[in-house]
Amino acid sequence: MSDEAPGLSIELDSPASPLQAFQPISRQIAFLRSDSVHLHFRDTEMGRLEIRALMDDAGLDLMERRYASRGYKLTRPADVTLGAYWEGRLVSTLGMRRDAGVLGADQSFTDELGRMRRQGWQLCEFTRLAAEPDSPSKLVLASLFHFAYLHAFHHWKANHLLIEVNPRHKAFYQRMLEFKTHGDERLHRGVGAPAVLMSLSVQDGIQQLKRLGGTMNEGGRSRTLFPYFFKKSEEPELLRRLADVYGYGLND
Repeated sequence: MSDEAPGLSIELDSPASPLQAFQPISRQIAFLRSDSVHLHFRDTEMGRLEIRALMDDAGLDLMERRYASRGYKLTRPADVTLGAYWEGRLVSTLGMRRDAGVLGADQSFTDELGRMRRQGWQLCEFTRLAAEPDSPSKLVLASLFHFAYLHAFHHWKANHLLIEVNPRHKAFYQRMLEFKTHGDERLHRGVGAPAVLMSLSVQDGIQQLKRLGGTMNEGGRSRTLFPYFFKKSEEPELLRRLADVYGYGLND
């Protein structure tokens, strides 16, 4: 949610199905692949998924035009944006903001974020989720979140991931990604819609990844998204690609 207008993200305006709860991206809007960099291919029985780093506001024009068609406006950009392509078509984006003392969530949850920082929490804010409703949403979401967590944890040293969501989506994040709620429901000042603040401990997520990552939920052991993340053993290669693209050492 952060500083976006209503309808721009999973948190504010989504279809009834939680796994398709994303703002659609028009297939007719062209995306400049020269403004993005390949990170990883993920081949499945259903097709090929590619994760790309969107560089220098790549995809921003796409989203602005799509959102403008519904009367909305994007404001504060993300620090890093990732894109997911299904069979060569952009189907989802996920943005991240590094905590430099002020995040989008500070507008409505100043006290909560202040307490987190005093307790030593290193924060990363997830924002600007957007996706095609006809994409394989579990796989797409899990793949984007895995890359985002790796960048936030290994490069930015974040130990907690934050997101603001509309209260009607709180159960989705609790069930599918085990986010926890902080504070009461508030009116989000930037969009004029109700919001709740949620967080995920990176260490808690790592434990789930070790147990379930890459299993694709064979046997139906979990109702979360963690089985659709990458295997823990694949992380070194994913980290190498992130380091190559964003120009940091693996020990940074």
